[in-house]
Amino acid sequence: ARSEDLHARSEDLHARSEDLHARSEDLHARSEDLHARSEIASALRLLSVRGIGPARLAKLVECFGSAFAAENADSTLFSQASGLSIRDAVEAQAQARRIDLTSVFQSITAHRASIEMRCILGRPTCGFPDLLLACPDPPWLLLVKGALSAAPEPAVAIVGSRRATSYGRLHAGRLASALAERGVTVVSGGARGIDAEAHRAALRARGRTIAVVASGFDHPYPPEHADLYEAIVEGGGAVLTEQLPSIEPRAELFPRRNRIIAGLSLVTVVVEAAERSGALLTARIAVEDLSRDVGCLPGSVDSAASAGCHRAIREGWATLVRGADDVCELIASARTLAVGAVERSQQPAPKPRNIPVVHNREPPKSNTNDTGHHRTEDARLLLDALRGLRSAGLDELERSVGWEIQRMAVALLELEMSGSVERDGDGSYRVRSRRSGGVE
Repeated sequence: ARSEDLHARSEDLHARSEDLHARSEDLHARSEDLHARSEIASALRLLSVRGIGPARLAKLVECFGSAFAAENADSTLFSQASGLSIRDAVEAQAQARRIDLTSVFQSITAHRASIEMRCILGRPTCGFPDLLLACPDPPWLLLVKGALSAAPEPAVAIVGSRRATSYGRLHAGRLASALAERGVTVVSGGARGIDAEAHRAALRARGRTIAVVASGFDHPYPPEHADLYEAIVEGGGAVLTEQLPSIEPRAELFPRRNRIIAGLSLVTVVVEAAERSGALLTARIAVEDLSRDVGCLPGSVDSAASAGCHRAIREGWATLVRGADDVCELIASARTLAVGAVERSQQPAPKPRNIPVVHNREPPKSNTNDTGHHRTEDARLLLDALRGLRSAGLDELERSVGWEIQRMAVALLELEMSGSVERDGDGSYRVRSRRSGGVE
């Protein structure tokens, strides 16, 4: 009887210990959540102060370790870290503390479409685009309308002149349409000229397109593209910015916007760019900062509108592209980058520190599935062919489906990134089993 009593007491103590442990973990989780909310609130207050943008906030967080610490730091140190004068630093901190975040969230819910806010607080979060995290200076904040997955997707940036010629518009449209029909997402900046033609052509082809804008959602720029941005969201794409809704378009915001365009894309293609062009800046970021491929579409030899493209090709840091086939070859060469990003996204991630989605209505319907990918008809056909072959190399697949290698490479890349197929050491492809995670 005593033995049974001791055993019962032991089990009771063990149960109490487990209960205390569970409570401790719950308190720890709540503490982390409160810390994250406090950090996000401090960062949003600082971003709401005129003169403190994403770049300056990044410097402050790097110096003080957190936005909360920066907001409450000594004004002299704040001045040194931010580059502001002592007087401006004191005023900035005081203004940040006075800001009521209710007005910020009201400006978000005032929009008809649902907006999602995603933040990086010193480390990656599972809700942030994986490819964008490879940027040396990723945006601290993203406001997103529409569908944007953390997992990478076959995406190509098409950028170029605002003062596009009829030649540039024609070929930008043809390229964007052909890529969209193959399941490639077209990324651009929503500007007049080449950007707008690329977005519209992708929509006409019923493809997916992403517009990265430089201003806040209260001030769409250019104003005449407000309907285009709505069409992009309704078509299953996304419009995003790193600026709060109240921020008006300013010249210095556009170069920073360009790094996001390049960061979201496996390949950047320039269609018409003069010697000094913002489009070439985007291409330079892709090559020099991200080590990604750049293609340039040539124009007439005496065309000033294409002089920047010709120089990039001549200097050797950009590849001459004639159409979608050439771009697909560049996408295929980016396989390691894309698959590596997928593998990182599938690793156990730290607890997300994202602000919850704020809904003013039902979120727009997306043509993405649970993995964040829209499986194209080509990908479905190739997956069926692989199931029949069980294992096949590129040559055998080419004989089986009868496609050109560029078309097949894009479909294979899509299947690899969605985790539907895997590649063996000998270069052959196999279908992954959904039941066990192994290979069929």
